[in-house]
Amino acid sequence: MHKLYTSTLTLFAALLLSACVSSVHIRALAPAAVPMPANLQSVATANRIIPESRRDKFFDVLEGAFTGEGVGVDRAGADECVNVVGQALANNSYRFKVTQAQLQLLGRSREFFLPPLAPRYVQDLCRRTQVDGLVVLEAFDSDMLLSHTNGFRTYKDKEGKEHKVPTVSVEMVMKIVSGFRTYGAAQGFVLDQARQEDQLVFRGEGDSYPAALRQLPPPEECIRRVAQRAGDGYARRIAPSYIDLHRDYFAQAKKDARMKEAAQRAEAGDWAGAATLWQQSARHLNPKIAGRAFYNLAVASEVRGDLPGAIDWAKKAAFTCNNAQARSYLRVLNNRMQAQALVQEQLKSVPIAN
Repeated sequence: MHKLYTSTLTLFAALLLSACVSSVHIRALAPAAVPMPANLQSVATANRIIPESRRDKFFDVLEGAFTGEGVGVDRAGADECVNVVGQALANNSYRFKVTQAQLQLLGRSREFFLPPLAPRYVQDLCRRTQVDGLVVLEAFDSDMLLSHTNGFRTYKDKEGKEHKVPTVSVEMVMKIVSGFRTYGAAQGFVLDQARQEDQLVFRGEGDSYPAALRQLPPPEECIRRVAQRAGDGYARRIAPSYIDLHRDYFAQAKKDARMKEAAQRAEAGDWAGAATLWQQSARHLNPKIAGRAFYNLAVASEVRGDLPGAIDWAKKAAFTCNNAQARSYLRVLNNRMQAQALVQEQLKSVPIAN
């Protein structure tokens, strides 16, 4: 859902570029992609990619040596991935109570996804850790791709003469494919399964290929950073999580000094004072000025958490004053209302929301 916010916001933010604008960030809960059952209140995280056989351990070492990623970096990346899942579920949402226990389970093989854990085994683990379910990393594989391009840089000597020096630009794409399952304690069954692909690009430049390579972070650091993204992504899949929303608003309008003063108050955090001035500007006979004031009142209402009020103000800006930006903003607000209803549905089983 937050991707929908972003694409729509880009559209109407571009329309605002022709006017003098200010901006504000709003922190909001986005719904989970996969809702979890109400009886799943507490979870523990687990790492199941620990090799079970000596043969698989040998292949892990061999793979790290031949790919240049290093020995044991996938294991460290998997640990970081599981850590971040637990942290994100605990800190970026209040859907679940997350236990401190991070279980280490044997099971990795050369297969990407193992068969699910046995239901009785899941129930036993949940009973021993006193949780309602398990979030388990069951697959983790990294892949590093290096490429380079040759170029030149220009510099001037003391006499002002230009010289061209060969340069090399290196690009490293670090990709991680991860697999998660969430199990419920009630029956021990799989509640969700997801295969994810995440990647980041790292760049370095130098006068030679080795010099450019030295500008890149170590592979283990790159894997760790992509693993963090993977863990956070899965947490957002199964639990409503906070996102940052960007809102632009009009900072001024010709022939109405109150618009500028109101924007200054908003920038200082005095949204109530700003709204009072915008309400006065909304009575202006010039529909362009009134439309901007109505639009800003919609933003002020959203900042204060009043989505129905924001929609009402946006409608006045769009349909009474024919403000084009407000029509785009109205779609964004309606999407937020739908998302908020989903969040409330997904959190209705939570006893107390912090």
